[in-house]
Amino acid sequence: MAAIIRENVPMPKLGQFIMKIPLFVIIALFALPTLSQDKVYRLDQFGAIGNDSQDDSQAIQSALSSLNPGDILVIPEGTYDVCQTLYLTNTKQISLIGSQGAVLRKCADFIGEYLLYIKETQNIFISGLHFIGLNNGDIKQVWGEQGVYLASTSGSHLSNNTFENFGDAALRVTTGPNQGESLSQDATLFANTFRNCSQVTTTQATQGSSAPGTQNIAFEYNLFQGCTLKLSSRRQVQGALVLHNTFKDISSAALEVNYYTDVSVKDNKFDNITGYVMNVYPNTRAEQPVHWGNVEFHNNDVSDSTMGIRLQSFSANESPTKSVKNISVSHNRFSNITCEGTNEQKYKKIIRTYSQKNGYSFENVNIVGNEYDGESGCDFLSIDTSSEKIKIEENTKTLKVDGN
Repeated sequence: MAAIIRENVPMPKLGQFIMKIPLFVIIALFALPTLSQDKVYRLDQFGAIGNDSQDDSQAIQSALSSLNPGDILVIPEGTYDVCQTLYLTNTKQISLIGSQGAVLRKCADFIGEYLLYIKETQNIFISGLHFIGLNNGDIKQVWGEQGVYLASTSGSHLSNNTFENFGDAALRVTTGPNQGESLSQDATLFANTFRNCSQVTTTQATQGSSAPGTQNIAFEYNLFQGCTLKLSSRRQVQGALVLHNTFKDISSAALEVNYYTDVSVKDNKFDNITGYVMNVYPNTRAEQPVHWGNVEFHNNDVSDSTMGIRLQSFSANESPTKSVKNISVSHNRFSNITCEGTNEQKYKKIIRTYSQKNGYSFENVNIVGNEYDGESGCDFLSIDTSSEKIKIEENTKTLKVDGN
């Protein structure tokens, strides 16, 4: 199918399809000052037909390739089959808006790795889309079967989207793998659903790359159901906010953090996690020493999980010259943390710090004001002997009462 020439495409009016766009998306759409009704296009103008079980890849790619800065592409209701990777690169201020029921689905014989590949862009806005892959990555990982890739982007905003059934990363937001590529920064992930995937991650998948993750990334009001959030980098990177999210029914760790500085995990709910609620550890793929710290886990509700929080400062192959500073676990509520899966008593802790290097571990560790179930299978706390400046106070053991 030939690409439709921009000058021959009639400009639709917003009123023709606005009733099918969720109110949440409409509010966000008009809140962005760079968007204009005069630059709105519909995917069906480029030949894509929903619900016909035919390959829509070429039509969607024609639409994406024709967009200029400030343009809006609306995807009408329907399922669009994508049989090869779609690309959006080297542009800015593009908005992809899904009407209610707009689905981009990988074909069974999909060619490529990512469903949507976005690179070297600024201020990309994606909302209201449902991305579907080929595998339930929470049950069985299929490395390389991935969803949306944002590499070396700045100012990305993804809201009210659904990502499900990806064997690897449903969403990867990171810096491009090659030397000299732009730092990924300032990404907002708001009110999305991630379901049945291996991970949502900031790390670079390319082997041999030492690219950093995304600087200043925020996850707010998202649902992670059967999908791990992994804040990971191979070089020092700063700024991650995990706020008001729900993590549930995950068969591995809910949240992993490595080599991120200034991480705030606040006001989240963790439920039915088969693994660590939060696992903080060094990235063994880093090619040079990385200094990191300032990690807080504050005012979260944790229930019905097998393990709690593990904090590892250094691995065996590192040669630290100073401790990791400023770790805070405060005012959280832990209920029914069972510590199943391990028979060694030293691992049966709701909160545990450790280091594989003598002499250095953590400095300024605050464990304050937490509540924990005194009848679960775990002890509350273990602090390694190399850590220093420890503050442990006002943590409360609660006991279950029969009938409650």
